[in-house]
Amino acid sequence: MYIDFTNNVVYYIDYIENVQVVIGKRLPLLRKLFKAGRVGSIPALNDIRGKMNSRAFKNFKKKMGQANHFLITILIGLDAVKNGAQKDENFDAAWNPFDVQASVKRSKEFAINSALAWAVDGLDMYVRLCNREPKLFHSQESINIDKTKHSIYNKIRIITENHKELDPIKSAFVDLLICWRNNMLHFDADNALLQSSNTMFKKESTARAVEKYHLNIGEMLEHFHANATPTFKEIATMFSMTIHFVEELDGLLMNDIDKTTYCEIILKKFLKENPDARHWKVFQKNGNIPYDERIKMIKQFFITLGVCPELLEENMDAIYNIILRQNI
Repeated sequence: MYIDFTNNVVYYIDYIENVQVVIGKRLPLLRKLFKAGRVGSIPALNDIRGKMNSRAFKNFKKKMGQANHFLITILIGLDAVKNGAQKDENFDAAWNPFDVQASVKRSKEFAINSALAWAVDGLDMYVRLCNREPKLFHSQESINIDKTKHSIYNKIRIITENHKELDPIKSAFVDLLICWRNNMLHFDADNALLQSSNTMFKKESTARAVEKYHLNIGEMLEHFHANATPTFKEIATMFSMTIHFVEELDGLLMNDIDKTTYCEIILKKFLKENPDARHWKVFQKNGNIPYDERIKMIKQFFITLGVCPELLEENMDAIYNIILRQNI
């Protein structure tokens, strides 16, 4: 479920069980839903189950979920301030804005811009993790990504160029997310959208793809070119599209790797950092451990290292042999 604030009216949208928009439910309901744990998850996060995802994707998903949760929490608090809430007497800081309404508006912009930065940092983290052992990028792509240094702007351009099967609509929104963040937060930055992104935003297929978000693409692009802060609806859409983009990319990368080698590199890295672990029961060659019990132990061991159960299920015999080769 995702939340949008418009004129202090809550639009809550369930992106998992199709789209339902309820208008006219004000902040008390939102607080009730929030406390009950029924809001605060990004669309797409709860819909990523039973898929072969990398450890990098799991970390990215967690970071995006946190960004969403923090942003909603801050917006709830700011709406309370707008409606007359005062700072707690135990909060030892001066706070006496001349214009509370203006301060709330600017603080919401700050919160959204901060979430924008957090999301792009999460995207950059994902790419960097995929380019560390066990690497998910092939050799030349990995080298080219390394050459970009700290530029996520250039990293994503390399990735979209090398993986043309990626959905161009999602790619356009990721391009927008990065350019918007760079232009908002970096002094003198003037990142322009790729021509392919501009083309996609003009297509009817893109408008249909974002109908469920109730997003006006024309207004969104006007806000971008004016260097204005995204609306909550705009950043929510960019968040969702970015998650779907990374999920799709992760699937492509995971399908291309040698799964056995992937697990072996993870195991060797772990044992190098934790040499005493070789004495653990899971690595003992001799002993009266039934095969089925040992398989369960091996699965649980790799899951704790961040390997998804689906990958293990498909490659269990080879992974079992990897464990045996590590016996002392």
